[in-house]
Amino acid sequence: MMFGDHAAYIVPSYLISLLVMLGLIGWIRITYSSHKKALKALEAKGIKRASSK
Repeated sequence: MMFGDHAAYIVPSYLISLLVMLGLIGWIRITYSSHKKALKALEAKGIKRASSK
């Protein structure tokens, strides 16, 4: 194997890092969509964004 004697440490470390990154990406996507829905609801009520001035 290309990692040599340390493969038992390196491979799980890469897998854990991959899972953490995928989890963070999923979390960001979920919060983005919920914030987008909240903004649409506020705009439907007539509340404008401060950045739209």
